[in-house]
Amino acid sequence: MSDVDFVEALKSSQGDHPRTTIFFDAAGHAAQRARAIPCESGRLSGWQERKAKAMFLENLEGGIQISAVAKACCLSRSHFSRAFKVATGHSPSDWLQLARLTRAKQLLEQNDSPICQVGLACGFVDQSHFSRMFSRKFGMTPRKWRAQEQAQP
Repeated sequence: MSDVDFVEALKSSQGDHPRTTIFFDAAGHAAQRARAIPCESGRLSGWQERKAKAMFLENLEGGIQISAVAKACCLSRSHFSRAFKVATGHSPSDWLQLARLTRAKQLLEQNDSPICQVGLACGFVDQSHFSRMFSRKFGMTPRKWRAQEQAQP
């Protein structure tokens, strides 16, 4: 189906039925049907949430744009951002930052890499920013957190 020129057409259903996305090939034949989000729910479907989280986690070190994730989920950036927040309780950027900080905690616990390297590996531009965000979220600097974790048996 790689030769198919996808043109998205939305077919609104009557009543309580969800919207269906239909893709057409260049000749105008329906090539694929995929259920889209019901208009009333305002949340991501299961596959969209899994796809978005997977893309964010694959790109923790930085460089992922929310618009690219939204496009992969077949949604506009604004609709994706609203639906992601309804589904997860966090905006996409907040969820991504929390995932980065959680990964940083794992790296701090698993090895003795310098804190600046841990921050860079998790997508923070410098140690200062990493330490500030870590402190804001966990109430202590990465250095103090590592020392506390290493002191526990």
